[in-house]
Amino acid sequence: MIHHARFLGLAALLAVTGCAIRPATPPAPPPTGVQQAWVQAVAGPGWVVRALVGGSCPAMRWSGGEAAMLERAVPGEEPAPAGNAQPERKPTHFVLRACEAPWPDTAASLQVGAITLNAPAPEIRRIVVMGDTGCRLKASAQDFQACNDPAGWPFPRVLARALAHKPDLVIHVGDYHYRESPCPDTPAGQAHVACANSPWGYGDDAWQADFFQPARALLAAAPWVFVRGNHEGCARAGQGWLRYLDPATGPARDCRAEQDGVNDSDFTEPFAVPLSPRSQLIVFDSSEIGSTTPATGSPAWIRWRGQLDTVATLAGHSAQSLFVSHHPSLAFSPSASGKPGPAHSGLTPLLQDAFGARLLPPGVIATVHGHLHIHEALGFATNQPASFVIGNGGSAASGRIDAIAALRAEPQPGARLETFQTHTDFGFALLTATPQGWLMHAFDTLGQPQATCVLAGQKLRC
Repeated sequence: MIHHARFLGLAALLAVTGCAIRPATPPAPPPTGVQQAWVQAVAGPGWVVRALVGGSCPAMRWSGGEAAMLERAVPGEEPAPAGNAQPERKPTHFVLRACEAPWPDTAASLQVGAITLNAPAPEIRRIVVMGDTGCRLKASAQDFQACNDPAGWPFPRVLARALAHKPDLVIHVGDYHYRESPCPDTPAGQAHVACANSPWGYGDDAWQADFFQPARALLAAAPWVFVRGNHEGCARAGQGWLRYLDPATGPARDCRAEQDGVNDSDFTEPFAVPLSPRSQLIVFDSSEIGSTTPATGSPAWIRWRGQLDTVATLAGHSAQSLFVSHHPSLAFSPSASGKPGPAHSGLTPLLQDAFGARLLPPGVIATVHGHLHIHEALGFATNQPASFVIGNGGSAASGRIDAIAALRAEPQPGARLETFQTHTDFGFALLTATPQGWLMHAFDTLGQPQATCVLAGQKLRC
């Protein structure tokens, strides 16, 4: 059953008639102490501890040891993102300090302030996957989600259900930040109750409301893999992404000016995350590619194409790989009628150039994505890896996919399906390693199963 709150943005309830700059709200007093702490995968491969704090960077403490965390980014103000399309803009204000330290090899668990973090499991068997989780406030599309309504924005419920599954790892497939514009006024001149008083813009307040505050318990409960979505590009929430979640370690990178069609800060080198002696994730930053492919031979084409060569090298290091990026190629776009259309990713022609019709190198048995605000599981009769789209974590969307029509269609020319499953409910997925392969359960916000699939090699059965 389709939840209508998922498809009715606040724009359907309001008449937004202008974009005048409103008076600035007085800033709240800066917070003190550790706000959030977590463990995340970084290039190397390796694991680091990160924390957001009011004040100075804390020490990590564990049985028999202690180490200071180092500063990644300091509080301050940055100009509004260059190239941003929203009609109301303001400088980006950061009040929290970002801190980092490598996970100590001898620690089974450690403390950062009052937060306890556990070491990554030596073999990762239970993986929660979620994506596209923020509450959409977007004036350029007159699209305003009911951020104050748990049914209209159920991400906190998704997090609570995911936490109950006690995962070894959480993968977020991108698009954390959606509060880009102020909540519009009603005709009476008051902010609409469904999103009243929501922070907006690209600073700490919006990042905290959209992701860090609701995710605080799950951030501490398990290590994370953070995938960059198009919302985290430098024209949008990239300033916060680079400070907080970027897998590059050390002092945070800056959003820089584009040169020759390439913005260095919108690219991240692919990296692997070992799951077991035989399996790994390959994490790919597709945030900048969008739906437009750069011209063949251009600096951007050369940059993307080189990254795909890196993917091929990484895939050769493990018997089985799951390729994780934000934008899907082997998937369908939803529509109001349910007619399946191809997912438009600018990366697809580059994947075809690098790997032919399979789109990924040998050893990649499945791909995991978001971007489309729906759940999809696709298994192929032809030689393509299975594909999962798990973009139903909280951000509003419209459309559906008729499963019978999808089985008769091809997401890419020559890619013939033998199994397809989809649903539109908000939720997440749980991947569980078994002796035969991977078991995928999809859940809604009530914890009810919506789909079950088995992945053996690249063959998927749902």
